[in-house]
Amino acid sequence: MFRIVNLACGFLLAALPATAQSISQHFGAKADSCYQRIYTADHLIKHPTQKVEAIQLSHFVQDSAQMPGAEMVLRLAVRLRGQYTWHTPALCTQRGAKLSCGIECDGGRFDVVARTNSSILITGGSDIYFNDCDASERVLQRAPDDKAFLLHRMPLSNCMN
Repeated sequence: MFRIVNLACGFLLAALPATAQSISQHFGAKADSCYQRIYTADHLIKHPTQKVEAIQLSHFVQDSAQMPGAEMVLRLAVRLRGQYTWHTPALCTQRGAKLSCGIECDGGRFDVVARTNSSILITGGSDIYFNDCDASERVLQRAPDDKAFLLHRMPLSNCMN
């Protein structure tokens, strides 16, 4: 479950400067990390086609250690408007300045890039299926207004479920 935190969410992605931040400073091999965004009611009113009301991406070192052959495992959690929070692991590989992540069982993909010392951007990719390799239909359709998500570093306790 997401904890509600007071975030200044008035950022416009186009207004953010591109930085040369390294993604490894956000998701290191020896450090846990938590990034989250909970959209305000005001933001959601201004973006009526956006389905995501909360999103979280975290890294726990023990997850990658438990999946042999995976370069890095991140946990993706998404809550859509009026629905429960869905969780899925994402297997990620560093490709230049970004992480390229995929969901098992053809569950989709996305990229993660560093924006600042304390924020990341989830971008690119495809629709995301939270199906745990079964037939139930839980999907985040990335169009029209769920294509990029700016997340901010949060205390690890926000990502502990």
